[in-house]
Amino acid sequence: MERIGLRIPARPALSLLLALFLAVTAQMKAEVLLTEDFEAGALDSTVWGTNIRSPERGGFETRPEFVHGGGRSFRVTATTNGGNESGSNITHFFMPGQDKVYYRWYAKFAADFNQGNLMHWCFMTASRIDDKWSGFGKAGLRPNGTDFAVTHLEPSVAWGKYPTPGAMGFYTYWPDMKISNDGVHYYGNRFEPETPLVIERGKWYCFEAMVKLNEPGQADGEQAFWIDGKEIYHQDGLRWRDSDVLKFNAISLSVYIHQARQDNTCWFDDVAIGTQYIGPK
Repeated sequence: MERIGLRIPARPALSLLLALFLAVTAQMKAEVLLTEDFEAGALDSTVWGTNIRSPERGGFETRPEFVHGGGRSFRVTATTNGGNESGSNITHFFMPGQDKVYYRWYAKFAADFNQGNLMHWCFMTASRIDDKWSGFGKAGLRPNGTDFAVTHLEPSVAWGKYPTPGAMGFYTYWPDMKISNDGVHYYGNRFEPETPLVIERGKWYCFEAMVKLNEPGQADGEQAFWIDGKEIYHQDGLRWRDSDVLKFNAISLSVYIHQARQDNTCWFDDVAIGTQYIGPK
């Protein structure tokens, strides 16, 4: 009679099983903080805050050429304002926040987009866990390690060096930032790859960024971004904070123009926020 017993896998098989187990465990630990495809046709006020108060400044889009997936996207427009500042945004808070966040979105700039010299785009904010607004309204101020930190992923024309919308990079406020040329203010410092990546108007891109807070007392914070699934830039050695009271806890999809001489529009779709790399949809 044939004896039946347990077969012990060879070592390579055991290694494979262990790797699969660890991968599944890591996936289970990953947390999805938000998915938004705008298919509902209405912004959930418990999910999104906005300063858009008129159809001219933004709203849901159904024309197929301005939708990435499904039947709707969301349009954000900085309206013309006689050469003065103009901006529109939608913002999602995830309090109390996270030490490491990945956030992905698809975006398309209008064929006539032209910001002039200066603009701001999408940003991730670290506010105090006891005050979700501590990271807002701080333009020109240097963070002190306990009040805020913020980084924008945005295009820059670098004063005419690149065609609009421009080359992608981070515009960052953190405690070790350099003072501006006026010797008074601290405006965001630019982080960008050695080889510029200039994006085009009228084309959908998949943008993803990662921010990782440092351990208080260490300079081990990070930020990175990907376009269409390819890592374009990674920065480490950042001191974002000096206290655990700061967490990354808000993302804004925004178009802000410093000198708005025309309407400037961007469409957003398929937004996701999580604690691990997300990648293109």
